[in-house]
Amino acid sequence: MATLISQPSQTCFSSVVEDIVFNTASESGILVLTIVQGGNRQIVIEETMYPSIDGSIVISDVSSLVEPYAKEHMQVTLECTFTDDAGAASITPVTVLYAMADVGTTASEFIENHFLTILDGEKITAPGREERLYAYGTSTVTVTAEVETAAGAFTTMMAELNAGSVVGSLAQFVVSPDNIAALIGLAGGRLLGYTVEAGSRRQHFRCFEDQVPPAPSLLFVNSFGCEEFIHCVGTHKKASKYERKSARIKSRLRNYRVTEDRQFTANTGWLNEAMADWADDLFRSEEVYLWVDGQRGREVVVSDSKSEITNEDDNMPAFEFTYSYAQRIHNVMQPGRAGRIFDNTFDHTFN
Repeated sequence: MATLISQPSQTCFSSVVEDIVFNTASESGILVLTIVQGGNRQIVIEETMYPSIDGSIVISDVSSLVEPYAKEHMQVTLECTFTDDAGAASITPVTVLYAMADVGTTASEFIENHFLTILDGEKITAPGREERLYAYGTSTVTVTAEVETAAGAFTTMMAELNAGSVVGSLAQFVVSPDNIAALIGLAGGRLLGYTVEAGSRRQHFRCFEDQVPPAPSLLFVNSFGCEEFIHCVGTHKKASKYERKSARIKSRLRNYRVTEDRQFTANTGWLNEAMADWADDLFRSEEVYLWVDGQRGREVVVSDSKSEITNEDDNMPAFEFTYSYAQRIHNVMQPGRAGRIFDNTFDHTFN
């Protein structure tokens, strides 16, 4: 009869799913590996397997099998059964959470102690910027805000923040400075910083007044499949390249195809150590969008990036990267912005 030797942890990230090992005394058996999401069951493998000389059946590289399903649904259940001519053996169902990062600990421990971001330290933000946090297994967080009142006094205010949305067991929290200021009823004062906590999970934001509005602000899907924001305050440049194809038509030279490639070069501005490590998540992201006027804008593609960090005492990292529109047509109109030097990723103060 088939026996189970080892299986993945009952909760694991899609980036690290351990091998499944069965043992059998039979010459062969049928292995069925299934992905379950909600009420839907998808058979990924259903094949006859033949054991090695020691009688073992090893299913390796399970991560690559479950990753597409975890990426689509964020959380799936993995089931696997091996049946030989004497009976069947099955793994205990495994909950697989989407992640493309080596977090250095178990998935259970990570989600109990971290929000779903690789940021491990303070994040710098400012009024008007969008910020979000995600967590499994909770629908409420505690916000502790550091405030300078209108009278010039410094105090601390606390409030409970409910999730903006919950899908399955994954909750999204809108933790933008403007949202926090409204939550605590701040009027006439200044928000200096705030800490968001849920159990052992903790994220601190330091709030400064923007001297120059971000250009651009980008929404990207991070290593855990969640949306985060990076607000660039360094130099922003725009350049268009044109590929022209021409021919003589009726004895006259004509351009019959002109293809524009509009490229933007952005700079994050100076980052603290934690944010410098975190910014690389933008460069490895497969989904990036402009964030314009408080809403998701056009999809863009990061085509080049330079991120270097040194251990020098005076190191102040600032990363430069190039992106362009994902759409084919780069001749993008900016209604109501005639005469402006730049497009709508820039504030009017640039003109």
